[in-house]
Amino acid sequence: MKPRSIRCMKFFLTLFNIICILFGLILMAVCVMNMREHKSRPDQSALSRGVLSFLLTLGLCLVVTAVLGCIGALREHVRILYVHACFFIFLVSIEVVVGVGGAVLSAWVGGGSELRGQFFRNVTVEDEISSHKAYWDLLQAENQCCGVDGPQDYLILQREIPPSCCARAYALRDGGARRQIHATCLADKSFYELGCYEALRRKKSFKGNIFITTGVIFALIEILCIILSLWMARTIRVERRKLQQNLQAHFES
Repeated sequence: MKPRSIRCMKFFLTLFNIICILFGLILMAVCVMNMREHKSRPDQSALSRGVLSFLLTLGLCLVVTAVLGCIGALREHVRILYVHACFFIFLVSIEVVVGVGGAVLSAWVGGGSELRGQFFRNVTVEDEISSHKAYWDLLQAENQCCGVDGPQDYLILQREIPPSCCARAYALRDGGARRQIHATCLADKSFYELGCYEALRRKKSFKGNIFITTGVIFALIEILCIILSLWMARTIRVERRKLQQNLQAHFES
């Protein structure tokens, strides 16, 4: 009968690898959906596309490595367990390096100048159906913000605050009702007071906290998989060596 330690390690190693497989599949699905959603939007930079591509590749590698770990644990294959541990060590190293580099880059590079440049192109282009105007209307409506630093940006440039800064007006189609609600919104000053730069910063900070927390949790799971893989492989080798010695002693006697 197999030792209880090996059975426990097999159970927990398989369980942790199944969790990693599910996380990898979810990560890949989220990346694919974000790529499709932002494909036609002008706000997706090369950096954001690169981050999504990296996360998609990371999710695929995580799934492959976790499947390899499940096979090694269930079949009690020592070499596969060692390979699985080495792959996870490599993935954890990459995640730590990219995570630290991303945090430093995010703190060093500011996004306010680019956003202001897009805003000034929006308010200075005369074509009312320009892509910049459509982009800013969608940005302000989705994030419930107005201008870069607030609705005063439109007043400084002597432009009327658009309907996208008013929740009730933007939800309607062009027509008399929309114009009337828009005028009421401007008269009552019930438009959004928060600037889009601050709204996006808060949104980015919230997503960053979720990403960091999730990354730390699964980095710990990966480290546990590494420890269990190495421990299980070593235990299996010791038990097989003991069994071989016992058999050899039995035949010699």
